This record gives sequence, structure tokens and C-alpha cells, in this order.
Amino acid sequence: MRRIDALNRGNLARVRQIESTISSVSPVCRPSGTLTRMMKTHPTLAQIAAQFTRHDVEKSGSGYMILDRRTLKPVARLRPIPDTDRFELFYWSNIKGRWRTFGNLGRLKLMLESAHEIVEADPMFRIPRAR
Repeated sequence: MRRIDALNRGNLARVRQIESTISSVSPVCRPSGTLTRMMKTHPTLAQIAAQFTRHDVEKSGSGYMILDRRTLKPVARLRPIPDTDRFELFYWSNIKGRWRTFGNLGRLKLMLESAHEIVEADPMFRIPRAR
């Protein structure tokens, strides 16, 4: 009962204030840009955004999401391999319901340019247009 009472109309301004504080810290998507606004610029994020010019890029956990600019849906995921300049490329598997490694030989260690070429060329990474 106390939880319900805490969200009554009299306390709504306080709840909104907390939500606006949280949302101002989180990344905000810009429809015209390729890089999501963050409090601090991240060199790897800037490098990926410079390569993937037709997509939006967002930091997500230990990796980076490549987003379709029209729908803001994830197209691919890149995870940097520590102590190298290589990345692991993932695609969303509807069968498994999770991100899967691209390639049938296991974990691929790709240069950023190679990952970009694969994402641009392979139909697996395309989002169908709405009709």
C-alpha cells in the first residue's frame, strides 16, 4: 500500500525530477548524427562512428551497438578484443534470442574496416523497410 501511495498525484513532481536527472546522464540519440551524445568522448566510440558513417553508434556494456539510422534498431554489435586493435562482430539470432558471433568458424578477430565491409555487404545485417 505504501508503494502505491508514494506514486500518487501529489508526489508526481518529485518522481519526474528523479527521472529527468537519470535521463540527462544517459546517452541521447541524435537522428542526424552518427555518434550518441555522451558526457565524455570515448576514442574507440569515435573511431567506430567514423568508420560506420551510415549508422548510429552507441556504447553498450562492454561493446558497441551499430544502429540503423532510420529505425534506431540494432544492426550489429562490436566488442573490442583487449590489448589489440581487433573487434569481434555479433549479429542478433532470432533462433537463440541473443547476440551470436558472426562466422561459422567461431570467434573472428576482425579489423574495424573488415567488420564494416561485412556489415555493409551481408544481408543478415539489413533491416527490412516498412511498406
